[in-house]
Amino acid sequence: TGAILNELAAADPRLRVLSLARNSGHQIACTAGLDFADGDAVVIIDADLQDPPEVIPQMLELIAQGYDVVHAQREQREGESAFKRGTARLFYSALGRLSKTTIIEDCGDFRALSAQAAEAPRHFREPHRFLRGLFAMLGFRQCVLRFKRHERYAGTTKYTLRKMVRLASDALFSFSSTPVRAILWMAAGLWALSLVYLGLNLYRWSMGETVPGWTSIIFLLTLYTGLILASIAVIGAYVGRIFEQGQNRPLYWLADARNIALDRPSRGGHEPREVRISRALVALRGELESRGPGALAEVKMP
Repeated sequence: TGAILNELAAADPRLRVLSLARNSGHQIACTAGLDFADGDAVVIIDADLQDPPEVIPQMLELIAQGYDVVHAQREQREGESAFKRGTARLFYSALGRLSKTTIIEDCGDFRALSAQAAEAPRHFREPHRFLRGLFAMLGFRQCVLRFKRHERYAGTTKYTLRKMVRLASDALFSFSSTPVRAILWMAAGLWALSLVYLGLNLYRWSMGETVPGWTSIIFLLTLYTGLILASIAVIGAYVGRIFEQGQNRPLYWLADARNIALDRPSRGGHEPREVRISRALVALRGELESRGPGALAEVKMP
């Protein structure tokens, strides 16, 4: 794909190509595109042709009418299994209940942004990114454009179940602190249950009945142990994200770029450090390539 895009970019200077040095995921790739985009409107679209490009003029028309964010919402999901449709519905329903941010159901990453709305996400640099929620919380004037999503044109999806679970967890932990608060409610409920159980056993003891011991001990021990481990896991998920964000590593860096003006300042006056690093790396690559293939052979090692 990279080689084909570079050939097309050589023939058409309007085509800009960003080649990431490493694959950091779909959300990071979209972030890189947003960082380097400088048009009056920006459209994000996947390359598998499930999102129809013919909808883009309608999205741009809404941008021209004064909207800043146009979400493309799928009316139907052709070619997808019942399992994927069911889990997607369950995900959006659960996230809508747990998060304070209203996530639009059946909206992927196909959307149009005005220049002002496209500038705002450049200031959000968290490593665990869920752009659908990020765009929904931006504010500005937003609208929804419904369209029919057709079956995949060719190939197979690279979005495996593991990647979907990871995206869902990023969405949950990035836009909701409900899991941490839920631990307190579960603990309170179990404490109340244990008090009721204790009162029941005292009553049975006062009536002269034999109180079974081993079953209750094993039950309560297993129950509380499971609660403790689940609580540690939830807190650990948040702490892990704090740790990774505290490392403050760049989200991405480029190995190559075509038709990108390296000396041109970013629009809006804010240039993410990933852009500065990428410009330096691409400039260094161009300098090394300009020396020719025999340049390294001339270096004498001590």
